[in-house]
Amino acid sequence: MRLPFQHEQAALAEQSHRFLRRYNRSVHTRLSGYLEIGRRCQFQYPWPVVAMLGICQVLTGIGKNRLYGLLGPTARRLGVRLLEQMVENTEDVLRRTNRGIFADSLPTVMLALRVHELRERGEHALADVLLDGPLPLLMDRESHGLARSLAGGLAIHNGAQRFATLSELTLEHFAREQAIFTYHMGSPGTREPALVKRMSSVRAVPAPVVVRTVLGGRRLVFKPFAMPAGFDMRDHETRVREFGRAYVNSVTRDLDDYRCAAQFIAARFGKPGERLTIAFADR
Repeated sequence: MRLPFQHEQAALAEQSHRFLRRYNRSVHTRLSGYLEIGRRCQFQYPWPVVAMLGICQVLTGIGKNRLYGLLGPTARRLGVRLLEQMVENTEDVLRRTNRGIFADSLPTVMLALRVHELRERGEHALADVLLDGPLPLLMDRESHGLARSLAGGLAIHNGAQRFATLSELTLEHFAREQAIFTYHMGSPGTREPALVKRMSSVRAVPAPVVVRTVLGGRRLVFKPFAMPAGFDMRDHETRVREFGRAYVNSVTRDLDDYRCAAQFIAARFGKPGERLTIAFADR
């Protein structure tokens, strides 16, 4: 199996490279990339939808950050350079995090999708060696575990169980993304200015919520999601837990809520008039 394995791994590396070159250029091209990943897995894995809803919050954060930025030159003329520096640093962190998450996640998902495709075609031996063989360059054990779990989750025959399993896996994937965010933010300084602490303290974040309409339908809106008292954005464990509730659990409580969320991102970022059909039928 050495030659087939080498061929498959080289092909995956090339495909991932092409995908990243095409889509990992800006926040907006990454949105198109996430949507394409969703289409490729027929939206069985909620992770691309959750990622895009998170980017909606990133765009909101960048917009607010730029409003603060309008005050920067005035503050600098008054001898206060800190605000201008913080605004620039915040946007830099958000963009680096967004770019890093996409680059980290795409090869993992591509590997899982290929393993699932091979198994569906009956090529189980090749699929197994692709998962069990030497890891691709720059893929660590945690990413490998995510790929293995995703390939296994996609193969679950019971539709309800498949949705529940892949929703839980989205939470694990989300936690890895938050570790990337934590890395780019860096550790708090021992003697940091009060303004830095204040801007890192967040009372609420805009989060997706699926609400019922008057006619009994569902629609997705963004509402403030309250954070615990004294929350600091750099508190990794609390952020993973609370953001997971805000961005993952909020749209995966049941399948219809998830369908609503997926259609929201397709309508906002997809092709004109794109309608998604998301089925979790038993196989």
